[in-house]
Amino acid sequence: MEMEDMIATTYVILILRRIDLRGHPARAPVIRSVIWLPPAPGLIKDNIDGAALSSTGVGGCGGVFRNCRAFVKGYFAVPLGQVFAFEAELPAASMAINLAWQNGWHRIWLESDCSYVVHLLASRSEQVPWRIR
Repeated sequence: MEMEDMIATTYVILILRRIDLRGHPARAPVIRSVIWLPPAPGLIKDNIDGAALSSTGVGGCGGVFRNCRAFVKGYFAVPLGQVFAFEAELPAASMAINLAWQNGWHRIWLESDCSYVVHLLASRSEQVPWRIR
């Protein structure tokens, strides 16, 4: 590291300490290649996700509907208020199914990164949290 870079880094650290930020730099993220797979002709694919700030914080959910040529057919984004992260995922699935039905898309491929939602839907479980029912 050159002397100028070391001085600049030290200067930045001093400024951060002055405003009382004493964290450590985050590790570099793991970069993974992700390939979006289109649905078969006649299907509509909906990628959904839900998120919440911290363990119980303001959350929301959304989804994007695409056809076999990757054209966006619709989307939604909904604020949910105070929720746990996993509680934000299930409304996304429910809204996606309802919106698909309302638009006449009766053959859908619902994709979620939440194993909880995938398990509930695949097992046809009725163990949905009371707050979400």
